[in-house]
Amino acid sequence: MRCSPLTAFLYRMIHHLKLIQLKADLPANRVEEMMVESRIRILKIQDVLSLACGKKMPVAGHKTLADLFLALEFENSLKRTSAFDHPLYQQFEAQILKPNAEKIEVLEFEMDPGKDVRFS
Repeated sequence: MRCSPLTAFLYRMIHHLKLIQLKADLPANRVEEMMVESRIRILKIQDVLSLACGKKMPVAGHKTLADLFLALEFENSLKRTSAFDHPLYQQFEAQILKPNAEKIEVLEFEMDPGKDVRFS
């Protein structure tokens, strides 16, 4: 069975990364609270395979604007769309991310690029 290029794209695993620059006036403990809230809220969404989050560590000679990252994995792009449309994610974004973030950069990667099933 051969998949069209569009169908193959829809069924590749997705790694979604958010690099978050926080507002300058946030209390130091807010980063920890955001990490906890991320786990509590996002991991309840069935379409999210995994979630990793972390805060910036100082590294000599390197400067990054991101203070916090969220990394989510999805089975495919359809599951990603479903997760981001989920009410729990919408609440998380409105109540946690947007009020605390100065800037959010989003990167997405295919984790297992499609292979020709004829050779499987």
